[in-house]
Amino acid sequence: MNLMLVLAAEDAGDPPNPVIPEINEIVWAAIFFIALWTLMKYVLLPPITRAMENRANTIQGDRDAADAATASLGSTRRDYEGSLADARNEANEIIAAARASADERRSALQAEADAEIAELRRSAQSEIDQARADALSGMSGDVATLAVSAAGAVLGRSLDAGAQQSVIDQALAAE
Repeated sequence: MNLMLVLAAEDAGDPPNPVIPEINEIVWAAIFFIALWTLMKYVLLPPITRAMENRANTIQGDRDAADAATASLGSTRRDYEGSLADARNEANEIIAAARASADERRSALQAEADAEIAELRRSAQSEIDQARADALSGMSGDVATLAVSAAGAVLGRSLDAGAQQSVIDQALAAE
């Protein structure tokens, strides 16, 4: 039976090959391919390429702007650092001037205080000397009387205070 089917199939002709297209299919495929290619090239592809070019231009513009901003940032940073350094130097100069002024003022106040202290010492010393002189002059009569009495008691005789006054004055002046 198989043999009969094979012989019957040979009599009917060769069946068409599904892999190899027929001529009319090739023509229709070529027409559709050319139509699709034309549609793509002239209608669909230009907006896409324009969009891609616009995007590339936007990206390049953004890169250029970023480069310019980076350069500007570097310039601004240098200006800022220079201004900051100037401000620090000026602050240091102001501080140094203030310290010098404060040192001068302190020295002037110290000299003034030293002069005032010296004047107070001289005044106090003169008051002490005056008080000592007053005390010695006020007590010299009492000391003379006491010294004459003590000397009279030691010697066992009575001494004249007027006659011994010069000896007592010499003894008190020696101290």
